[in-house]
Amino acid sequence: MRVLMLAYGSRGDVQPFIALGGALRAAGHQPALAAPARFASLAAEHQIAFVPLPGDTEQLARQIADEARGRPLRLIGIIFRFALPIGVEVARRIQRAAKSADLIVHTFLTVALGHLYAQQYGAAECAVDLFPFFDPPAELANIMWPTTKMGFYWRRLSHVFAQHVFCLSQSITYRVLRHRHPDIGPPRLPWAMPGRAIPLLLAYSSVLVPPGSAPLSVQTGAWQLQHPHWQPPPDLAAFLAAGPPPVVVSFGSMATRDGPRIAATVLETLRQTGQRGIVQRGWANLDPKRVSNGIYLAGEIPHDWLLPQAAAIIHHGGAGTTAAALRAGLPAVIVPFAADQPFWAWRAYLTGANPAPLPIAELSVERLSVALQQALSPQNRIRAAQIARQMALEGGVGQAVAQIEQWAGLPAKV
Repeated sequence: MRVLMLAYGSRGDVQPFIALGGALRAAGHQPALAAPARFASLAAEHQIAFVPLPGDTEQLARQIADEARGRPLRLIGIIFRFALPIGVEVARRIQRAAKSADLIVHTFLTVALGHLYAQQYGAAECAVDLFPFFDPPAELANIMWPTTKMGFYWRRLSHVFAQHVFCLSQSITYRVLRHRHPDIGPPRLPWAMPGRAIPLLLAYSSVLVPPGSAPLSVQTGAWQLQHPHWQPPPDLAAFLAAGPPPVVVSFGSMATRDGPRIAATVLETLRQTGQRGIVQRGWANLDPKRVSNGIYLAGEIPHDWLLPQAAAIIHHGGAGTTAAALRAGLPAVIVPFAADQPFWAWRAYLTGANPAPLPIAELSVERLSVALQQALSPQNRIRAAQIARQMALEGGVGQAVAQIEQWAGLPAKV
């Protein structure tokens, strides 16, 4: 099959589809990925055809990190303002790519356009949930209220409200764009509920979130991108060999003006707790002026290679990093900023592998030191190892490819 995958956002939104694309290619299909242009080299590295989409996702991440903390409606406004200037060009590029697709795989910010062009060109389609949105479990409220204890009625209402706001915002954005450029599609945006009207893959672990109940949903576990042939630079290999396992610090795609304060807080915490550290600069550009001998400043290092060699990790609570840490049996101190990060931080805490989340607004050397010492405790390490064994049993991208082939009517491989 010619499979067009649509993803928009930071690396955590795109990387799972690189993993899916690799598995699709290994199964004999022809994957292509439409995603922000900055991820072209990542797609090329894994031999996946790429359709570049416009938009500065680092600027978007910076606005979310600095302005949307704990304010869901402000988050919606930020995304709306970001989408309007680039929406027509995004739609046109996806529309052109969709003409030759047998199957379109889309997720959250691309689900409306993905369904629109699947309908226009008669392609098969499926949606992907990277967090529980279209088919949430009955036990949980919407991710905007991760720690709230609600009764069943209010939990159900929280999902109905969130999905209604999502559909309304997608419809309004499309109408505005089509009014200016009628060639992008029909007058009204068609809609089909993922999991009920079209198939839905739940690309997160049942260890963190129970399965949903929609008839067309399948939970696969998280989609991990593997780097089996990656080799560390000599100085990194020497650093790891020179002492005990370090604490990894990774705030991923959280671009924020608080980078210098975060870096200073983390380094002082590592110094006071006597820990060696590998600090990944990330989009927050954690690049302190003074670094002790026990600290290694790094760019991108594949987490599937790095995390099994670490003692713990301090991170922002992105879905991918949260799953990667637990899959590696690594306890974490999660410092969430916004969006779905507080939700994943809370779900990881409930596994018993992590201390309680430490929101970015409450970050201090004292609090981070206490949390890090809890994460390094034998109890947390034992529990993280137990979680890792459970997650190793999940199918991930392999199960996703098998399910996609089944939905497409292809014969099962023997």
